Amino acid sequence: MISLDMKLDKEFKIHMNDLIDRLAKPKQALKECGLVLLRSIEKNFKAGGRPIRWKASKRAAGTGGGKTLVDTGRLKSSITMDATNTELKVGTNVKYAAIHQLGGTIPGHIILPKRAKALRWFDKSGTVRFAKKVTIPKITMPKRPFLVVQEEDWRIFRRIFEDYITT
Repeated sequence: MISLDMKLDKEFKIHMNDLIDRLAKPKQALKECGLVLLRSIEKNFKAGGRPIRWKASKRAAGTGGGKTLVDTGRLKSSITMDATNTELKVGTNVKYAAIHQLGGTIPGHIILPKRAKALRWFDKSGTVRFAKKVTIPKITMPKRPFLVVQEEDWRIFRRIFEDYITT
């Protein structure tokens, strides 16, 4: 009878234990993936949506110009990343981010003065305006997903983990 015997030597066991340790602590690989994702989200803002372009906002489409979702840059600059051994979180704490990401309806409401008899503001021409109340109409916001993982990102994530496991 012919046979093939395989014995797991000490060196093999060391390599397997090292691999198990690396798989149990993937924080560094997740952090690299997070950095890739931050760059990808930056590209989403530059392109005005990827792979599908966002519907232009009234401000960007009108005479105000500029880019949709980029007025002051607050939303774009608020994107953060945190990696641990168990998860990768990429997101923002900006209050209005969810309505832009997911779309939805903002109900109409009335603004009343809190400390004075009237509200005061400057209109577009710079004229001072006064009112006892202002009625804000209902607003329907289209989805403009900016936190999107692109197909190319998944390929890069795979390479990052392949390198992480093999080195």
